Amino acid sequence: MIIPKVNIKNILTSEGSNNEKTKEINVKEQEKASPSPKEYNKEECLNNLWIELISCLFDENPKTTLKDLMAKKYSNHSYLERKTTVDSVNSNSTVENSKKKTYNEHLSVNDANPNPSSPTVTQNNSKRNLFKIGGHSRSNSCSSVKKGKNEKALTNEPENFTSDDEALFNSSSQEEIDAHAVINLDTKEFKHKIWECLFWTAGIEGVETLLLRFIVARKGKVNDALKMLLNALIWRVTYDIEGLCRKGERIIDENEFSCGKVYFYKYDKEGRFVTYIHVSKHIKDVRPQVETEKMTILSMETVRLILNKENPTACMVFDMNGFSMQNMDYGFIRFLLNCFQNYYPEMLGVALIVGAPWIFHGCWKIIKQLLDPVVANKVIFIKDKSEIKEYIDESEIPECLGGTNKFNFTYIPYKEEEDVNCSEEEINTAKRNWNIAKNRYIKEIYELYKSQINVKLDDLLFKIDDKPGCDEINNISDIVNEASSPSACSAPSSASGDDSYGNSLMRQYEKELYNAFVEYDKCTRSRTYYHRVGFTHY
Repeated sequence: MIIPKVNIKNILTSEGSNNEKTKEINVKEQEKASPSPKEYNKEECLNNLWIELISCLFDENPKTTLKDLMAKKYSNHSYLERKTTVDSVNSNSTVENSKKKTYNEHLSVNDANPNPSSPTVTQNNSKRNLFKIGGHSRSNSCSSVKKGKNEKALTNEPENFTSDDEALFNSSSQEEIDAHAVINLDTKEFKHKIWECLFWTAGIEGVETLLLRFIVARKGKVNDALKMLLNALIWRVTYDIEGLCRKGERIIDENEFSCGKVYFYKYDKEGRFVTYIHVSKHIKDVRPQVETEKMTILSMETVRLILNKENPTACMVFDMNGFSMQNMDYGFIRFLLNCFQNYYPEMLGVALIVGAPWIFHGCWKIIKQLLDPVVANKVIFIKDKSEIKEYIDESEIPECLGGTNKFNFTYIPYKEEEDVNCSEEEINTAKRNWNIAKNRYIKEIYELYKSQINVKLDDLLFKIDDKPGCDEINNISDIVNEASSPSACSAPSSASGDDSYGNSLMRQYEKELYNAFVEYDKCTRSRTYYHRVGFTHY
């Protein structure tokens, strides 16, 4: 994705406000002109996307190379290779303690000498004490606005927005590329990694369900959906998202979890799983951004195990109580927006921004410029906690946000002895069975589209005992049926009996593919906090 350039000065001026209104009108006109999901046939788009994807990855003479199609360079950014070392943790902890000390001192000064001209924010102290990071309690939104020798008049502009922040927001989202480590996208080996990544990514929800997410995100434009899908899969391969899920919490700073800034709990009235984000608990630069990125990706991959199959989207509640400019991390916001808009499309159902203080208004003007109109329309500002009850039952809302539920997030630390510990033999057996199930599914896909593609079946198949082919797929039903199927809540919609896009036989193959994936995933995925407390389905 190329993030549009943003003229920060215009955004933060009254003239910029007028421009914003004009842009909003133009966006509405564009939305009217663009095709709605009802104006395209999903089944036809799905068929075309399968054809284009298979041709792009396996046709020896494709219409366009993968390199030309993507029109950007990629290099390895594996999160496993960017893990925090003991030395760096110790170094960062020194910086963290220094920042926390400064922050606590700042709070003390503000508590002792409140600024009479600042807006008053009333809070319930008992509830504030439920949310602590380090040794300090959460402050109100105006207590951490920094003052220089010459005090400035209060405005809603983000005064800490530096030239570096502006350069970051005006640049594209493309990562810095090492010229000596650029990946050749068109090798057979790399294309096969993309193909395998497709099945791992779709393992929990079904391949067709995954493909439809990208089709809907691009409003039925198959070529755009193809590029978006390939970009997401290449990102997963180069950042080794599967490897991150295998290692899990053991390679992430524990403080990213224990501070309680993000956690999942219960469902909203639409059946969407709810993610709570307490923004004031994220303090910019206290820990390396890569740690927050790893925590975020692991959390998003975990929530995919929990999503309701009937409504596979999430509700996000951003608790802005106590927000100040030290919580405004533009670099991380850029990363988060990129995830939602490019790598996890159609996963966000609604985002509730609760109790945003005056200082956040200027920040929002900047952020909104980077949002896809479809995503922006899912953002709802709520002034008072009591309004959350319109979206989530009061009995499901934690007390800290005005509900009656006494749930209080307490992180249970990771222990390696409690993690999955399967033998290599068990893992290889599960992988073999999953490959058999994949080949059976692929064979049926090939039969559907072979007249429209110039590809050999053997090129698509996964090796069984280092041998390609489908010779051993006849017993797959016996293999996968021996394993107990997880709760239907986590099963892909296409594997649960929905016959919208194929016959019952194909549905059966998808169910077998899902069951085989789950058995493999059980052997390889590291257990998270949500596994330990029983929130996941396996």
